[in-house]
Amino acid sequence: MTDEWPEILDNLARTGFFEEDQLEPETATWILAYLVRRFTTVIGYMTEEELAPIGSGTYVRRADGQHGILTAGHVMGAIKSRKTRKNIVLLPAQVGEGVSWVRIEGAGMHGYGEMNDTQKGPDIGWIPLSGEEAKKLEALGAVFYNRAKEREAFRGEIYQIGMVFGFVKELSSLAERVVAVHGMLIGRTEEHAPDEKGWDYGDYAITCDDPSIPRTHGGVSGSAAWRIDMPLDGSGRNAVTIEGVVFAEGSENDRKLIAHGENSIRLVLGGP
Repeated sequence: MTDEWPEILDNLARTGFFEEDQLEPETATWILAYLVRRFTTVIGYMTEEELAPIGSGTYVRRADGQHGILTAGHVMGAIKSRKTRKNIVLLPAQVGEGVSWVRIEGAGMHGYGEMNDTQKGPDIGWIPLSGEEAKKLEALGAVFYNRAKEREAFRGEIYQIGMVFGFVKELSSLAERVVAVHGMLIGRTEEHAPDEKGWDYGDYAITCDDPSIPRTHGGVSGSAAWRIDMPLDGSGRNAVTIEGVVFAEGSENDRKLIAHGENSIRLVLGGP
């Protein structure tokens, strides 16, 4: 996603997905973010005295039917460093106001690089949910990205949008228990082939000059790096795919996010 806004908006107009009055940067970005925010959660730790959001994650239904949260390994490391896991909480849906946090058991979670605090992985993990937990979250608005579903292979010319959506600490007011999430357009600038253990990585630049984008992205760790495919045939169709899992960021000057790639995701989730 390295185009300038006039070119981006011109291509978005050709998709047929947007109304004419929606084709301006702030509105178009919000609408694109909605396509992926429904799968996004914030992972936190809550006691009577404290609410500590730890990172972001993505609701996923694996190809074998298990439901859970795909996230960064060091997000789980922060959970495991606490006294008890019974205080793990999730936001069920990133829409509306007044949504309650939901406690989960957090049993059986596994990750790699669980205490990693560098720009080098591996740093990815999985928090399984029981069937009862998944149903409760779905009733409150959570949507699980289905890894078993075959995405439509569009014919003809396709326009691709990169998006990250997740919790951003800098935009939040944790003392007041206000947790802010944010959608950011991104473009993959570098791709690293799998290493000898199969872990692969990608670098993503935050490419649009959006004044609302925070200076730092603490909390975005564990967010999915999404690819949104939109055919340029006026049909208004789209398909979203998890392309990576963010676990680190570059310096404030280079506006870069660092993520695991699709092969790493397969290693953790199995299946396609």
